Amino acid sequence: MPMKLLFPGISPRALGLVLFLFTFCGINATFVVPQKRLSRWVCSTRANAWQHPRTPRSSLTMIAKSGGKLITTSEEYGGQVLDPSINRPVLVFFSAPWCGPCRLSNPVVKDVMKQFMDDINVVEVCTDDLPDVASDAGVMSIPTIQIYFKGQLLDTIVGCVARNVLASSVDKILEDYVSSP
Repeated sequence: MPMKLLFPGISPRALGLVLFLFTFCGINATFVVPQKRLSRWVCSTRANAWQHPRTPRSSLTMIAKSGGKLITTSEEYGGQVLDPSINRPVLVFFSAPWCGPCRLSNPVVKDVMKQFMDDINVVEVCTDDLPDVASDAGVMSIPTIQIYFKGQLLDTIVGCVARNVLASSVDKILEDYVSSP
């Protein structure tokens, strides 16, 4: 059961430091900050998880709404991405709802997903919800797009990417790995 701590007049930066220290020490606590003192930002129980209240978390699932899959557990990630019996390339889109470049990359991934709908699987991983999956995959910054085939990482693209660059990367993998015997 987490402790509940009240911080009435603390700045977001100072509260972030307190959150980091508590998380680093392994102390499970929920921090309560009155909204009158901290009107612009709200805080979750995870360190560095500040989110502007007008940033919708549902914007992250744009890929999932278009036919992709939102990964919610590490077991699901292992079964959908790292399983060597999957005979289609898997495009993994690592992002977060507060990330501006991720929101810019969403339509690009969505368009490439529609273009190669019959040839690839597309999954999305929220790095805020699954930080262990992101770190195990070697994701250092977001947005990151990784393409796997039969459980092996074939390509990684970090940052915003143009449609034609992502499409040519997927097309090359389809030619080199799927078309060949």
